Amino acid sequence: MRKSNSIKIKAKELKRDSLKIFETESICCKLTEYPKSTIYLNSSSIPKALDVQIADVKSRLFSQEWLIQPDAEGNFPTNGDRFAAQEVQKRQDTEGFTRKGFMCQALAAGWHHKSAKQLKEMADKVGRERIMVVHGTVDQMITVPHGEILVRELGGEESGVKRVIFEGKGHALMMEERWAFTKLVGDFVEKTEGMEKS
Repeated sequence: MRKSNSIKIKAKELKRDSLKIFETESICCKLTEYPKSTIYLNSSSIPKALDVQIADVKSRLFSQEWLIQPDAEGNFPTNGDRFAAQEVQKRQDTEGFTRKGFMCQALAAGWHHKSAKQLKEMADKVGRERIMVVHGTVDQMITVPHGEILVRELGGEESGVKRVIFEGKGHALMMEERWAFTKLVGDFVEKTEGMEKS
């Protein structure tokens, strides 16, 4: 298993800040059958028509329920149509959205690793009551079992790590559950803002 270089953070910098990790896992491991996970991680490098690419991204990021709902902002027939339009616009920005940048992000997401020891050390420095792990049950990018591993290796809920599950929601919770997610994070930041490390 390949390990990525980690960013060194001094304990004094972590003392007063809460740790919020969105859309991550401690390790990319086989929690699905081998061919499916391999195809899933590498499919971004296979050339496809733009409409097929966008449909694939939509199915991985969002719940089908959210995609077919009327556009929350009212400019498109559905949330899925709005996301597709944003993707097309993003991909037309050839300076901001490069293939090299996309592939680097995919590689970093697919092969990064934090050992149980590294996660314990991080949780010790930050304070477990200042860590919240949030997950959607239909997340196709990082599955719920990956989130369970992360929570366990941070010390578990019994140690103070907060775990929140959004039933029937996907990977992009900040879009699917915009108001509930914003309130959840805001309340957690407010609660932990003045908290001293235990």
